[in-house]
Amino acid sequence: MWVRDVMLRDVAVVGPETALRAAAEHMWKSQGQLLVVGDERGIYGVVTTRELVFGAEAQVQGYSVGGVGDLASLDFVFTHEDEAVEELARRMVHTGARRAIVIDGALRAVGVVSPRELARPDAVGRASEESFPASDAPSWTGTSAG
Repeated sequence: MWVRDVMLRDVAVVGPETALRAAAEHMWKSQGQLLVVGDERGIYGVVTTRELVFGAEAQVQGYSVGGVGDLASLDFVFTHEDEAVEELARRMVHTGARRAIVIDGALRAVGVVSPRELARPDAVGRASEESFPASDAPSWTGTSAG
């Protein structure tokens, strides 16, 4: 299974200076729960619904939040549509990333993969089968095979 099979497409990309209200509108229109923050110079991070709400609350309380770029999380890795889902999942676990931004050949964001996409039954089944031999139960199960 490949990243292109599980990724969310039509991800909204907004510039780092985008106002929180405008960012919320982009998020609403894209029907997603996150935004990619980037411009022609690069991709700077991701902003989830939760971060957007917290940022808006901080503004209301008088904290300086200039734009959505101030809320961008660096908790992501880059991937491409032709990467195997199993490999992406391993990289995300290894780096502790919660999201993967799918980029095309021109380094533009074309999709996103989150734990939700990786948890699809067809993706989990394959990843689990190929992750460890049947004779080796994973250590977290507390059991031994055989």
